[in-house]
Amino acid sequence: MSDADQLKQLKIKTGVVKRLIKEHASYQKQVVKDEEKAEKLAADATNEDEEYVAKKAKEVVKETVTMVRDAHGRLQKAIVDLQTLISSGSFSDECAELAEAKTQLEAAAASA
Repeated sequence: MSDADQLKQLKIKTGVVKRLIKEHASYQKQVVKDEEKAEKLAADATNEDEEYVAKKAKEVVKETVTMVRDAHGRLQKAIVDLQTLISSGSFSDECAELAEAKTQLEAAAASA
């Protein structure tokens, strides 16, 4: 791979890690919000229709938890891909893209 191709791949993989960090955090926030909503619906349920809605809200929580696991798995794979590219590439230490990639790897480690 030429230096330009490696730099392009570095930018792409850095962007993927950055996006997946945000996506993972978003799903984690959504789980908390959905759990609160499900608990409130279950506590306030007074008839069969409301109990059904509460049950469906709990199913939504389960689906969101699944999405958190999926996003985490994709983030871990993207981190490995980026680390592999950094270690196998020939980037100069002054390369701004390399610095951004390392920053995103640190952010990913902090969020995991």
